[in-house]
Amino acid sequence: MADDGGDAPPCDSDYISNLPENVLVTILSLLRLDEAARSTVLSTRWRHLFPYTLLDFRAYAPGRDVVAAVNTILAAHPAARVRSFRTGLLYFPPEDDPSVEAWLRDLAGRGVKELSLSFRERWQKIPASLFACTSLKRLHASSCTFPDATQAPVPLAALTEIDLFGVNISEESLGALLSRCTALEHLRMRSMGWCHRIHVRSESLKTLCGCGDFDELLIEHAPNLEQVYGNYMYMRSTHLKVAHAPKLEFLGYLGMSFDTIEIGQSVFTEDDFDIKTLMPSLKTLAIELSYTSEGYINWFMQLLKLFPCLETLYIRSDTWSKVRAAAPGSWDVLRSVPCIDNHLERVVFEVYRGHEWQREMAKFLHGRARFLKAMEFHCQGDKGCSELLGEEWVREQQELLCLDSRASLDARFLFFKGALVNNHHDVSHHEWYKRKYYHYLYNV
Repeated sequence: MADDGGDAPPCDSDYISNLPENVLVTILSLLRLDEAARSTVLSTRWRHLFPYTLLDFRAYAPGRDVVAAVNTILAAHPAARVRSFRTGLLYFPPEDDPSVEAWLRDLAGRGVKELSLSFRERWQKIPASLFACTSLKRLHASSCTFPDATQAPVPLAALTEIDLFGVNISEESLGALLSRCTALEHLRMRSMGWCHRIHVRSESLKTLCGCGDFDELLIEHAPNLEQVYGNYMYMRSTHLKVAHAPKLEFLGYLGMSFDTIEIGQSVFTEDDFDIKTLMPSLKTLAIELSYTSEGYINWFMQLLKLFPCLETLYIRSDTWSKVRAAAPGSWDVLRSVPCIDNHLERVVFEVYRGHEWQREMAKFLHGRARFLKAMEFHCQGDKGCSELLGEEWVREQQELLCLDSRASLDARFLFFKGALVNNHHDVSHHEWYKRKYYHYLYNV
């Protein structure tokens, strides 16, 4: 490169401050709370921009002074709107400190629509002033104690989504939330305390998701409920009762460990099946099949009778056990099951190890399901995720499964590398998940 023989002129321009305002606001929003506040001394323009960062307020600051810092910032910018507010590892002053109640009341006055509150100590209580946030649409709370919703002066009428993780809440307070939040559509609960009985009465609720850390789930009146699922619900002796949910399409995970399953007037236990009413609305069922328990085949066949229009079946089975031998039983049954014969389109073995009982079950299903479109085998060896089974193992399974005897000639049989992810039902509607879902197929 030729040398022009001169020195470069000094650069006096502030390139960052010359950026468009929306870019600068994005930069400020990525900073910690204290850093973003200190940036206002850089220039009058930056001082003008800081209030815009409060639109999506992220109160992540080190130490124990988050409450004081937030109150100071809100007081300095009384006209700033706050659309969403998030904080992590929050430590509250004593509950009698007036700043605790005032904080959420101030946010309520600014029309906050989304709150995400994460606390350092689970016993710390969300202030009752939460119920003043009448414009709130989404609420996420973790590691805290929920205020008593039965004493709320007004319902959170705009609230559509609640996500609770590690939250202490009474059964009465949860029931009040469900019945009084008249726009609530999605409720997600994980690692809950105090609440062992969930009683659902809600005109608006569409999705109910939980870890299954409860003893009883009573769906008394939920005319718009579409999904009820909990990944580990089958691990407790749960009593499930669905009295009125005419639009319910997805239910899981049900298991033989359940104390009782009641669908309408049908009562279903491990040893007794009294089928009087059916649920034709259900399209997707997820089960945990205890194949080492005596009578598991009969339990499975009786359960499917409750859902005559079932289209998709997820089968989970003793995920971590290396047990191969199943309890005595035969899949060579003559009885007719309407959903298998007339509607079943997709079967998913969430963890397929090639055990004999799994092969016999798969052969029974694809040999009877005339409308089957796909049967998925998410393959994992007895040694867990570290064991690579290989394409030769898959070809051997294809032969043992007698795929040529399928009732539906259009059915596809897909073998995946690794078990189905535990949060499949939480993320299956995302486009990024759909795009990568079939990337892990065996090439056979």
